Amino acid sequence: MIPKTIHYSWFSNDPIPPSIQTIMATWKKLMPEYEYVLWDGKMLAEINNTFANEAVSVRKWAFASDFLRLYAVYHHGGIWFDTDIEVFKPFDPVLDNRMFIANEAGAKGHGRKFHWLTAHCFGAEKGHPFLKDCLEFYTERHFIRTRSTKFPIEFQYDMTIIPEVMATVALNYGYDDDGFRDEEQLLREGIRVYPSYYFDSPQYHPMTCVYSIHHEAGAWRQGNDGNILHYKEANPKRWKFLHLLKITLQKLLAKFKIAVIRIR
Repeated sequence: MIPKTIHYSWFSNDPIPPSIQTIMATWKKLMPEYEYVLWDGKMLAEINNTFANEAVSVRKWAFASDFLRLYAVYHHGGIWFDTDIEVFKPFDPVLDNRMFIANEAGAKGHGRKFHWLTAHCFGAEKGHPFLKDCLEFYTERHFIRTRSTKFPIEFQYDMTIIPEVMATVALNYGYDDDGFRDEEQLLREGIRVYPSYYFDSPQYHPMTCVYSIHHEAGAWRQGNDGNILHYKEANPKRWKFLHLLKITLQKLLAKFKIAVIRIR
């Protein structure tokens, strides 16, 4: 059984923005009996992982967090939340699994469509082998590829993101990443993959089915959705407004089962 422990991280010396604090307040409001563990820069430094240390050195906090979430849940058990997770009901019903995670909403790929997994929200018992396999990706791996600024950012750094890593490893456990399939799957080692509306985005599903929504505040991430991520970086205020509008519309229209376009 997965312990009632929620792990999260904040590495920057800047305070957590009020908008994020408001989102985080939903955690303790709905799950007051859970233990909450904040992983900060000091704790990360004590682990002394090369990939994470290099990411922190260039203020790429999210990539350090990619390693840390695996480390925290593997060594201690519990649930990982990114700080932009808004909770709508307690997670108690999913704690009977050895591990839980969900598809990310929206299929990836320009040819074959496929899913990644919700690295922003997952849980597992201590020592789960899947997390050990994922951690191997970060063993003796460098985040910084070159110190030269003559190259684009994807050449300077290893920009592989954790949802892709977890989905790739999950294939070895029987995961079907078909982008046209978004339904519950039970994989080997007791890994339960839920539909995307559980922990990511409600789409047209009733809010009573939704455990949490990912507000995707990490607009500075870069990945395969290049044009979209460039838009986030170039227009952060506009993107934030559109994203919040999308979430609000989804909440209002979910009971009518009207799908809202995914703004990503």
